[in-house]
Amino acid sequence: MPKIERWIIDKVLDATSIVEVIGDFVELRKAGVNYTGCCPFHDDHHDGNFIVRPEGVKSGGGTYRCFVCDAKGGAVQFLMNHEHMTFPDAIRWLGKKYNIDVDDVPIDYTPPLPLPRPKPLPLETLSIPRDVVGKSMRYTQRDRFCNWLRSLPWETKEERDRIEKTLWRYCVGHWRDGRVIFWQIDESGNVRSGKLMRYLHDGHRDKKYNPGWMHNQKIVREQIDFEHTEFRSTLFGMHLVSKYPQATIHLVESEKTALICAIHFGEIEQDLFLACGGLKNLRADTLHPLIDMKRNICLWPDKDGIEEWRKLLDKFNYNRVVLYTDFLDQNWCEEDGMKADAADIIIRKIQNVEEGYSNEGE
Repeated sequence: MPKIERWIIDKVLDATSIVEVIGDFVELRKAGVNYTGCCPFHDDHHDGNFIVRPEGVKSGGGTYRCFVCDAKGGAVQFLMNHEHMTFPDAIRWLGKKYNIDVDDVPIDYTPPLPLPRPKPLPLETLSIPRDVVGKSMRYTQRDRFCNWLRSLPWETKEERDRIEKTLWRYCVGHWRDGRVIFWQIDESGNVRSGKLMRYLHDGHRDKKYNPGWMHNQKIVREQIDFEHTEFRSTLFGMHLVSKYPQATIHLVESEKTALICAIHFGEIEQDLFLACGGLKNLRADTLHPLIDMKRNICLWPDKDGIEEWRKLLDKFNYNRVVLYTDFLDQNWCEEDGMKADAADIIIRKIQNVEEGYSNEGE
């Protein structure tokens, strides 16, 4: 068998597009600068495990990789592994594809039609072992956010007594790097994930750091089957809904606000505060479990989110959900700012009371 000269190999590789080569065998779709498809090296039904990167630093650059079976390589390796070709035959096959004469050894270039993209199988909802939640809840005494909550000048003994009960009920945890964990546990008690947030000593979020998720932490990832499950968010505090079947659901934006309102207003049997995690996170799919239970729902948007949430009411097609702005209307002042929510007003009021006591003492 004649040896293929190096300059011919380089010429073939320079002309090779890994996307075109793998695209002859796998149906690919563009995903940013890369391409994804179902891995041809194992029984794959999850589009996204197999990634083709067109850019490379060498001739014939570009690589593929499957994050499940760890198949990886370039265009030549793909032909050798998928079509069981030798290296010379892979070069000859590419030469035929790109009309480059390699040698006199015949090679059949008849790429098959790409396999149709398998219909993705419905994935189970990701679930984290419950013991991870329990362990995290043991360390809130060292948590900056929880200690800030404890340090607030709550007006009444009832409020102060509710702090620990509220942190426990809502399963607030502490992560090893100092972030607080707002666990998302659904109505069936399944732990979907936990939002990780870093707070400053004054109770404001440290905006130098983006929120993270517990299902992405290495120690947790090792316990999750990512090939057959996917993360679906739920409302913060959702696990309490079935425990308090008569309570009106009060839905706020942030987890911090839900906790402060729960401490301040109390009466959890009548008024249960949940959080969707942000202005844009109020969606029909997150409300469906509450709607299926025929629960009464009051929406408490932040000051700057009132109109946006008002527009969503009709889309829910549910006559037991209302927009509640009375608390903001009656208590908001310019000092609070346009981004204020119920928690900001509660904190401002109790701090003003403390200052009043201090002035009287002086």
